[in-house]
Amino acid sequence: MLSTRFTQHSLVTEAHKTIQGALSADSMTLDATMGNGHDTLFLARHSAKVYAFDIQQAALDTTYQQVGKHHFTDKVVLIHDSHERICLHIPADKKMGVIMFNLGYLPRGDTAIITKTMSTLSALDQALKILSPNGIISILCYPGHTGGQEEMTTVTNWYQQLNSHQFAITIIHSMQETDQSPRLFILQALVQD
Repeated sequence: MLSTRFTQHSLVTEAHKTIQGALSADSMTLDATMGNGHDTLFLARHSAKVYAFDIQQAALDTTYQQVGKHHFTDKVVLIHDSHERICLHIPADKKMGVIMFNLGYLPRGDTAIITKTMSTLSALDQALKILSPNGIISILCYPGHTGGQEEMTTVTNWYQQLNSHQFAITIIHSMQETDQSPRLFILQALVQD
């Protein structure tokens, strides 16, 4: 099932609003691209445990400060590694209620260090293996930077291969969208009878 909607909010805010209802005090969650820690902090506020990945030490440092300032360090596991190595750090028996991807580069960081199409594709495949039966994956793509359009096209091709009886997919656009505007993809696993 595929649907589209538009929002006047930032797509980060829209991702948080969309997935918040799926979170509970006992949820296990994953931030596949921690960046400056905003998604990690959001997940820590609404779940029991957050696993957060990033390849840049600066991202880990900033995120640690964020979660520490709000007293959530005991709920967060920061992992200095690529999201393409999720399965090396998360046991297959741990099921995630929410998995967030915020692709692109580290805001206010080195714009040459970006998420790569093939590592993102691998991470998305691994995310499916640890997603809970009614879990949600959010993927925020940024086509406006070098490599971003290719990555968004790869994400689009990836979700189009999924079984429409197993996932409800929503594409969320900004009201002021251009070809360069970010896009948010929400995948909701459908509980099978």
